[in-house]
Amino acid sequence: MSKQTPQIRFKGFTDDWEERKLGDEVQIVMGQSPNSENYTDNPNNYILVQGNADMKNGHVFPRVWTTQVTKQAEKNDLILSVRAPVGNIGKTAYNVVIGRGVAAIKGNEFIFQSLGKMKSDGYWTRYSTGSTFESINSTDIKEAIINVPAVEEQSKIGSFFKVIDDTIALH
Repeated sequence: MSKQTPQIRFKGFTDDWEERKLGDEVQIVMGQSPNSENYTDNPNNYILVQGNADMKNGHVFPRVWTTQVTKQAEKNDLILSVRAPVGNIGKTAYNVVIGRGVAAIKGNEFIFQSLGKMKSDGYWTRYSTGSTFESINSTDIKEAIINVPAVEEQSKIGSFFKVIDDTIALH
């Protein structure tokens, strides 16, 4: 008897989930760091997201700014850490410049939750390379396998988990 992974089902949804490559489901932009002489502490400049130090509790928290625009993420994009520790995920409430330590992902709440689960399951540790400074590359991210339902079901599931996350944050 084979053991199957249970899947959440919402009333009215009966379609099977599909195994897909993340790069086929979302747009991914790898970061590129600005020159360090352009870093500032001036909040009137562009917010710079370089890595985990710029994310807390699943959200981007501005810490460093820059005058140089390299690669960008837009408000509501997901930010994935691609350097030690690999796989942390956050959302940005701002338009930001992204450095080499992160990638921007145009994804919904379902994708956010899926990426968080991948991190907690240790998915990225099998792909991260480097004895001194672990990292993953764009191919690792694009080729990552996720299970996805239809877009409408993704929306329902994402909303459900957001309510749970918000409730936990309140307590």
